[in-house]
Amino acid sequence: MNLRESLRISWRSIRSHKLRSTLTTIGVIIGIAAVITFMVLGGGFTESVVGDIEAEQEPVMTVQTQTEPEAGVGIMLVETPIYTERDVEALEAIDDVEFVAPDGSLELAQTDLGDEQVTGVIGAQATTADRFEHSTFVEGEPFEGEDEAVINEQTSQLFDDNVSAGDELSLTFEDGETADVTVSGVVEAELGEQTPPQLFVPVDSYYTTTVETPRGEETRAYPSLVVGTERIDDVDPAQEAVTEYLEDDSDAAELKQDDHEMQAQTVEDTIEQFTDIVDQLTVFIGAVAAIALVVGSIGIANIMIVSVTERTRQIGIMKAVGATKRDVMQLFLVESVILGVIGSIVGVAAGLGAGYLGVWLLEWPMAYPLDWVVIAIVVGIGVGVVSGLYPAWRGARVDPIEALRHE
Repeated sequence: MNLRESLRISWRSIRSHKLRSTLTTIGVIIGIAAVITFMVLGGGFTESVVGDIEAEQEPVMTVQTQTEPEAGVGIMLVETPIYTERDVEALEAIDDVEFVAPDGSLELAQTDLGDEQVTGVIGAQATTADRFEHSTFVEGEPFEGEDEAVINEQTSQLFDDNVSAGDELSLTFEDGETADVTVSGVVEAELGEQTPPQLFVPVDSYYTTTVETPRGEETRAYPSLVVGTERIDDVDPAQEAVTEYLEDDSDAAELKQDDHEMQAQTVEDTIEQFTDIVDQLTVFIGAVAAIALVVGSIGIANIMIVSVTERTRQIGIMKAVGATKRDVMQLFLVESVILGVIGSIVGVAAGLGAGYLGVWLLEWPMAYPLDWVVIAIVVGIGVGVVSGLYPAWRGARVDPIEALRHE
């Protein structure tokens, strides 16, 4: 029996049991639709964030400490202060480096603007004015005095009356200390809507964390640094020189723990790292959704066994007129593969539709996961083959004499 004849007979059998065939493919449709939907949403989220990062790309890199979490997925930032004043001065002396701005976290408990209060939302950081060398200010300018602060757009919008340059904020820190600062400027958000509220104050006025260096000196140290160059083209050579110093000559190399790793991370590195994390999470979620495919394959196998039982007499007639075991196996395999292909095609269409609706509602760009579409179709065919193997083998072993007696 040729393949064309097998296709014709199989399609006729499927059409004669439309409801049963539809219910059989639902498991495959749900599984593939769920996987494609998650891939579209993951791709849209990635493109949205990456687009914001690239649009605000500056000739800077961030020196920070990282470690791998126990789960082994992605990376985890370490907030241990290990980059000393000596490290800052040494990095500033490197060719192509325009500035080094220390970055120290402060525990800000409450922020007041007149009678309004915001609690536990704003992240406070101590730095220097150099940090804003390549930043865009919505209004105002970097701080100059010790009682001034820079805020980002998200912070300015937390109060009923948006905070502007010249407004005075009262800060209360976790240790009970208070301070009054004048907003010198409002800086544009680095990552658009994804940027959390931030407030920046001068290091010399507010940051007091110190460590003992390998030489026995007590000095101020920071959990991270922002290193800037004059041009984008200078970032790569500066990154190499900064990394070499950190690994070979820095205080941080001796202060860090053995399982911690120092990184001079550029915007491109951040994008790649973020993309890897999102891809891992997306694949993991997609794998969970693919459990429905297992259910779908069981459904196809079950219905094919029923089909073999129902068509026992037909198998006997086919064998009586010369059909071989291979012909019978081919017939049932083709039928199960058709069901798998139909399920995968409808599932891909449903997944793209659901994904498009999701990214449209979330206002993310549409990302077509072409690789996963191909994988889904291949998986659909594979599900059909695997699900149909046993029923086809069972049908091929039917004794023709016994089959002809079957009612």
